[in-house]
Amino acid sequence: MKENIKKFSTNPIRGMKDFYPSDLREVNFILTIVEEIAELYCYEEIEAPLLEPIEIFAAKSSNELVNEQSFIVEKKEGEKLILMPELTPSLARMIAKKSQEIKKPIRWFSNPTCYRYERPQKGRRRSFKQINFDILGQNNLYAELEIFNIVIDILTSFGATNEQFQIYYNNRRFIDAICEHALNVTRDQMPLVYKILDKSDKMEEKEFEKYVIDSFQNEFIVRGILKLKDANTIEELLQKFDDIPEKLYEAIGYKELVNLERLIEEAGLSDYCSFSSSVVRGLDYYTGIVFEVYDTGMENRRAIFGGGRYDDLLSLFSDEPLSGIGFGMGVLMLTLFLKTYDLIPKDFLLKDYSDTIYIASINDKVATYAIELARIVREESFPCIVDYRFKNLKSQLSKANELGVLISLIIGPKEMEQRKITVKNMSTEEQKTINLEDVIEEIYKVLDELEE
Repeated sequence: MKENIKKFSTNPIRGMKDFYPSDLREVNFILTIVEEIAELYCYEEIEAPLLEPIEIFAAKSSNELVNEQSFIVEKKEGEKLILMPELTPSLARMIAKKSQEIKKPIRWFSNPTCYRYERPQKGRRRSFKQINFDILGQNNLYAELEIFNIVIDILTSFGATNEQFQIYYNNRRFIDAICEHALNVTRDQMPLVYKILDKSDKMEEKEFEKYVIDSFQNEFIVRGILKLKDANTIEELLQKFDDIPEKLYEAIGYKELVNLERLIEEAGLSDYCSFSSSVVRGLDYYTGIVFEVYDTGMENRRAIFGGGRYDDLLSLFSDEPLSGIGFGMGVLMLTLFLKTYDLIPKDFLLKDYSDTIYIASINDKVATYAIELARIVREESFPCIVDYRFKNLKSQLSKANELGVLISLIIGPKEMEQRKITVKNMSTEEQKTINLEDVIEEIYKVLDELEE
């Protein structure tokens, strides 16, 4: 009697995904374009371990990210490790370790797999590839401008237009100045202001108003925070307040925003970049310019990814002052954006076998000859498939046709004995028997004929 053995589910863990060949072709198509942009801007690739001490994320990222959204590993008592939820703390650790050896400014990019224990939904999984670009040790606004240029070049390289995406930017130091000089918000209350504004586009208007009231219970501050929500220009935002102290116009954040706006206009990027008062980003380490890239179409209007300026990056590891700016772009969110506008060529979803050489063998007695032939073909850098089924020839050539192969090499006992091969043009169905040493030359001849 057959034992009734329990069968496991074929599904991956909830929020995770299996990547089949067609899935990886799509991902690799995207990463290839991103890597080309990284090369153009001279950003070098790095890789950090997936596991890090939880303390460096607790100190540098938000409490919500560490305590509610992270995978924690405790292999031995008292040692908690975190599966990388985002890159910046690891980036800081790596730079601090070799800071004296690395020439500034530092231009790095990476594409790690990150993990967040949050509710899976459209555009969000618990395991995801994230593209990161960071420039460090460049303290003026030209670093922000370069990062904006990289974002625009990546998206337009896929064919996206300024009607489909927009970089919305703000400055945390500017919001700090408004809260301090116009709203009398204390410094220890600022993280709550950021948390509120970061959630503003994720809530209905009435729900958001209740959230603000419940958070502050001070009518003057509540009305002020509600004014911060929807301004599309710096002037529009400041006009909402009755009395703006002169100190605010002298604040670093205000001056940075005005200067960045000027640089964007001078660089010809104004069609792609807009001020938005509600953009503050949720992570604690952001200090200056922050931005979010939005899909601005009607079908899927939402943030695709974001980033910003962070000061004192190395403070957990050393006393060396180092500022940087960068962004993290989830490959899944980018893929959804590209699919919305049909910007991923359909050809990339299927493997292209047009340059593949297919070896069909009449029977298994010629297997060693087929392997020898495959080695010769591969040494010339042609992809090669050997059909080891040794079924009838018609079935093997049918498989080659199904794949889209253009050249098949047919061998049998007679060919093996005489050291010959039959070369078949799968397009014209013409075939020719040649000597083994002439096979590469004949393949090139057939390819020339196919091109004509």
